[in-house]
Amino acid sequence: MEPKTVPSRILTDHTMRVQAPTLAAENRPWCLVVVAGPMVGSRFELADAVTIGREAGTEIHLPEPSVSRRHCHVFRKRGGFWVNDLGATNPVRINGMQVKSSPLLEGDVLIVGDLMLKLLGPNSAENAMVAALHDQASKDVLTGIANRRHFRAEMERAFTQHSDLALIALDVDHFKSINDRFGHPAGDKVLTAVGATLRRHCPPPALPGRIGGEEFAVLLAANHAEACALAEQLRAAIEALQLEDEGREIRVTASFGVASRRPVDADADAIYARADAALYEAKRSGRNRVLGEA
Repeated sequence: MEPKTVPSRILTDHTMRVQAPTLAAENRPWCLVVVAGPMVGSRFELADAVTIGREAGTEIHLPEPSVSRRHCHVFRKRGGFWVNDLGATNPVRINGMQVKSSPLLEGDVLIVGDLMLKLLGPNSAENAMVAALHDQASKDVLTGIANRRHFRAEMERAFTQHSDLALIALDVDHFKSINDRFGHPAGDKVLTAVGATLRRHCPPPALPGRIGGEEFAVLLAANHAEACALAEQLRAAIEALQLEDEGREIRVTASFGVASRRPVDADADAIYARADAALYEAKRSGRNRVLGEA
């Protein structure tokens, strides 16, 4: 009886050499990252001059009781950064040492009240890692814009800082029928294209976000007329999208509702509720249109 033949598996006795993974750090701005205390993990990109404090409207807003209303000032000087104490109740410290005015070097730890913030430079792998983790936690995977959790957090923060605040709510028209007719991959293609359109037409500080499914929103520090004008620009840009699936054209439109802050608003949710109500009315009255709050 002949022995049973078993297919052989070829095994290698060496390890394949691969290129080591890297964290791209190019073009990342200088930043302060909270490494200890409340708000740990928060990352703040630095402009040429920023004020840090508990007061609404400060460029780096730290709403903690241990932080003074205007705690310190961080600014560029002679190619580097400096920090000035602004008379904080809890004096500013760098690497544990109390300072009034001092250089702030890459890797230094700035102590503001109960918070410790580390200065990271543009070529720091740690900066790239923190930025990557921040993106992972704050961005919608499909569209690359803010996810619901991050959008809502920024909406609440902006409410404490801006008297002129507007919100645009939008919803892709007949999205279920797009999925039913073309399939879910085509639906994802539509959502990706809408997200790219929002990114292109809403540069910072405006913040576009995906709230869920085919629902999106844009947060901006602007008056009602400016927000309505941007919403109309977005509506036209989405209508002009040229998408297809296996040679079949996919027509895309969206409906918009716009609301702006009122003195009686208790929180940012009040603005969102009015924008959502205007969006519902835009869809009820024919879709592919912009309606402001009543």
